[in-house]
Amino acid sequence: MDKPQRFDSRNALSWTRSTEGPESLRRWHLDLFTRRGWAVLGAGAGLVFLAYLLGRHELMALGVGLLALALSSWLLVLRARRTTGVRRLLHSPAATVAEAARITLLCPDDVSIKETLPEGFGPGPDFSGPGSVDYELVFRARGVHLLGPARQVISDPLGLIRGLVSVGEPQPVPVRAELHPMARFASLGERMLTGDARFSRSTTADFYDVATRDYQQGDSIRQVHWKATARHGKLMVRQENHVATAQALLVLDRASEHWIVDAADLRLSIPQGLGPELNSSRRFENALSLACSLGQRYAASGYQVLYRDLSGTSLIPGQVQQLSDNDARTSFEDFHLASAELGLKSVGVQASAPEPLSPTLLKELQAMREEPIIMILGRLTVEQAAALAALSRTVRHVQLFFMASHPERETDIQRALARTGWSIHVLAGNASIESVREIS
Repeated sequence: MDKPQRFDSRNALSWTRSTEGPESLRRWHLDLFTRRGWAVLGAGAGLVFLAYLLGRHELMALGVGLLALALSSWLLVLRARRTTGVRRLLHSPAATVAEAARITLLCPDDVSIKETLPEGFGPGPDFSGPGSVDYELVFRARGVHLLGPARQVISDPLGLIRGLVSVGEPQPVPVRAELHPMARFASLGERMLTGDARFSRSTTADFYDVATRDYQQGDSIRQVHWKATARHGKLMVRQENHVATAQALLVLDRASEHWIVDAADLRLSIPQGLGPELNSSRRFENALSLACSLGQRYAASGYQVLYRDLSGTSLIPGQVQQLSDNDARTSFEDFHLASAELGLKSVGVQASAPEPLSPTLLKELQAMREEPIIMILGRLTVEQAAALAALSRTVRHVQLFFMASHPERETDIQRALARTGWSIHVLAGNASIESVREIS
């Protein structure tokens, strides 16, 4: 089996986009006329004009015939392209930055098809139907990218018409944030990841285990196993089956004022398909990638991670708290998919408020004071660092990632954070995640 052709947007400079006709011609598909087609149209128009001047009917008939020949070929070719049933098959529900996403393009008709890749990928694969072609895309930016519409190669036997016309509709492809192998960082969260689950609950009577034990004072009469009681001659109760699920809370700063501060913050636009683009920066992209990587690490260890921003709003639309080991992975997958459409939001003067966390988030932190908490922050003032230091007296198990534009200029903030007793990690603005360093 042949290996699918791979297209990488990193190689955007290795190709030259072909020059298409003027917009006015492409709008009406007049760019499909070849040189021969334009020559026939010109000859027909010229003969009609001469026939009008000279009053020669035979010239008029010949000119009208040439015009009709070119226009009928054009109309027939345009109508034929509407019968093409091109469709795509994505082998995964969403792509991930820096990972190959496999796609199959299928066409049931006897036509030639050229795929249209998102901006930056260059010319796409082409094939002749009926059949299909497999290819892989490696995205280097998250968001919702548009794939297609595919383009059909159309022509007529006389060589008057030849070109590409769009068939089908563009297909949105969600591209999730990049994942990094957090196993490289032995100090990041190892104590939390190996901890025991602290949240447990008993199942209902329908799920009690068949095991029994002797009755103990305080047991409910509803737990009595009457068959076992009759067999043993003493009160026996059902042994409850406990379900334990570890929890963690991840807080990601989304305030645009914290991630786009000065010229050092490279501004980015995140595509959203046919919708308006999202504002972002290189620093926030690193933070979001870090959040997804940590979420994956904790989920793999059985933790159900709750994802919040500084206002306490869930980063996953409609997220609910469910205590089960299966939902730990599901919760991360939901967040990872939501990262394709996650952007910055302006909070105005609240961005520089003395207390960086909202009352709603503070209440949730207090409820999870014994659970692992991950905070990823973009910018802090000295007053906000002092407020976090005060919070550390009640909330102890925190991994805080401070991703400042210029960490070397914010030593006072780092000293204040170092007094919290939390694990503090500092990452320079646009540096790679691998360069993160721990200060406490």
